[in-house]
Amino acid sequence: MRPVSPLVVPAFPSFSQRAGRLLDSAVVPYTAAAASLALGLFFTFVWAPHPWDWRGIDQYHNLARDLARGEPFGTTDVPWGYAYFVAAFYRLFGEHEWLPILAQVVANAAIPLMLYRLALPLAGRRVAALAAGLTGVLSFNTIYASTQASDAICTVLFVAATWAFVRGSLVPGAAMFALAGLLAGLVPQFRPNLVLLPWLVAAGYVAWPARSWRKAAHMAVFLAVVSLALTPWVARNYRLTGRFLPTSTHGAVQLWYGSLQVGPYLESRARNPRSVFEAPAFDYTSLGDTTILVSASLDGCPVDAQPALTYWTDRDPRPTTVRATARRADTLDFELPGQPLPTTLYYRVASSAQATTAAPRVFFVSDDHLGDLDRHGDMLDIFDVVRVLRHLAWGEELPHADRLDLTGDGVVDTADLDAIVTRMLSHALALQGLDVTPAAATLTFVDGSELSVPFTFSGRLSDVALDAGLAARLLDARVSFAGLSDTAPADDGSCLTAAQVGVNQIYYRREVHQMQRYLALALDNITQEPGAFAAAAAYRAVRLFVIRSTDDPAAVYQFAWSRAVYAVGMLASTAYLLLFVSGVVFAWRRRSALLFLLLPIVYIPATICFVLTNQRYTVTVQPLMFLFMAVAVVAALRLEAPDEGAAEDAGGAPPARC
Repeated sequence: MRPVSPLVVPAFPSFSQRAGRLLDSAVVPYTAAAASLALGLFFTFVWAPHPWDWRGIDQYHNLARDLARGEPFGTTDVPWGYAYFVAAFYRLFGEHEWLPILAQVVANAAIPLMLYRLALPLAGRRVAALAAGLTGVLSFNTIYASTQASDAICTVLFVAATWAFVRGSLVPGAAMFALAGLLAGLVPQFRPNLVLLPWLVAAGYVAWPARSWRKAAHMAVFLAVVSLALTPWVARNYRLTGRFLPTSTHGAVQLWYGSLQVGPYLESRARNPRSVFEAPAFDYTSLGDTTILVSASLDGCPVDAQPALTYWTDRDPRPTTVRATARRADTLDFELPGQPLPTTLYYRVASSAQATTAAPRVFFVSDDHLGDLDRHGDMLDIFDVVRVLRHLAWGEELPHADRLDLTGDGVVDTADLDAIVTRMLSHALALQGLDVTPAAATLTFVDGSELSVPFTFSGRLSDVALDAGLAARLLDARVSFAGLSDTAPADDGSCLTAAQVGVNQIYYRREVHQMQRYLALALDNITQEPGAFAAAAAYRAVRLFVIRSTDDPAAVYQFAWSRAVYAVGMLASTAYLLLFVSGVVFAWRRRSALLFLLLPIVYIPATICFVLTNQRYTVTVQPLMFLFMAVAVVAALRLEAPDEGAAEDAGGAPPARC
């Protein structure tokens, strides 16, 4: 009888073995790139989980269209990188919005491949493959690639710069660092808040063991090329504004918004009562000793009208007449010499054939953004309302009392206050009552809004509490005393109306002034509530990585399916953050070379947590976060390859251990 053979049970590979084999496959990064491309095309041509069409939110379409028509780049509010990217397609192929979007979807699909090559020498094949897969399927950048926004191309350039930098650390010579510098210098032309990142990375690389003069020399090359790439933008801004502007002027308004989102208004700046101070009380510029540009539109004027501008100042009362320096269509441009701070400028624009006795316009040159610029009492403005209130409440001395006695009875009383408000608002019966306490004088309007002036008024407008409505309208309502007289000639005695004459409305004057104004408003808010601002900044440092919605349309875009989209986004971004933190812990314990890549991730919240922020600002570094997420998954599931420590990149260089 033959012996019975023992039963042989086939050995099935475990989950970790199957997953490891999959991650070892060379097709993973290419599959991830294909998935990214497919998702990008779906979001572009079928349905996108955002509220914008192809033209996006940031007016890049209009900027690109002007550039394609040969017009100059007309703003300092955003850098020019993305506008020129879109303009190149408009110039070559016509104004088809989908073409640059298709190009950025294709470029975005290359990120998984670049991330794979970046991570391979630092973390091994399996971490690199998993990071590429996560990026291809889960990247928020793929969503933003479906609209005209600078995020997609910025992220592509950033990942390419990071790959070139890592590659430069592995191969001899400085060529790859030069390439990294060029790409890193282009990145701030798409996302200006990243302008300081190359210097931080260079300092960190030199300080990271092992230190050497060779590393310092390579970083000198890297930073030199970064500076070279930034130079055209900086030089252009200096030529137009006379100021060093390495990024855009938009950061100041973002800081002001951030200073409003504190305390009970942490999620909505629009609900903060101090947001009303965005409107200036006067027509002014804070650009001292800088030429003043006056533009007059001749629309509606006779074809032969040739107005001249006559001006004088409180420093030099001698009238000076100037002719237009340029004519653009139906607009005349006048250039006046710069004035020191502070100066009151008086001017008229009228044709030589018309009388010059009209009430002059008043313009101020001052950097006192919240103070009373009307030193000579030429305007009836909100500071006059404040002074009359304090005079009536506490008997405070009243400058220019004769001008404020609008009823002409020799005394300034509540009747005059009512007349002042009526003139300023052009609203009869605007006032309802006046309430005086030892702490404050409060004026109530017929719409229920209130204006409250504290007894301890410092002279800064931000001390005044204003409700939305008629009270807030007083903030920027102003009337010239010279124009209050019924017998005064019509303003300018010409065909020009007040709406047709503007001072410093050209973008490189207006935007730089607004930058300085918003900065002053922000600092005023911060100094009044420093603790609340610090707490809000700490909250935003974490909030940056999480999508969080509200029902407030002034804070978050509301659109079809927005509630579901934001809910999914919050769950996904929260999971990303938790998994990222876990990956950092694993990388720290193993002293992984990936730890150096924490620099750009930490840089984002460290440099912008104090301004208005949302999760979109972290999309640029999200691919690096996927690397740490991949580390966490590989470590938790024990997917490391036996020879992971000997992983080599495609070029055969040894793994980096910075």
